[in-house]
Amino acid sequence: MNTDRIKAKAEALGERRADDIRDQLMQALRPVGVDVERSGAGICLVGKNLRRRMVDDPRLRNFGR
Repeated sequence: MNTDRIKAKAEALGERRADDIRDQLMQALRPVGVDVERSGAGICLVGKNLRRRMVDDPRLRNFGR
């Protein structure tokens, strides 16, 4: 068995799955005034008073679950 080849394939499959999940999160429903931006290795929620809103809004607390 060629372990390098197996590891490379596993990494490629993992990266493709992570990209699919990021795309799903980009399309997920969000409260008004909250946007999603791609960052280096994932996504970021952006919005005014986001920290307070995450405490108050269960949709934001559970975003991505």
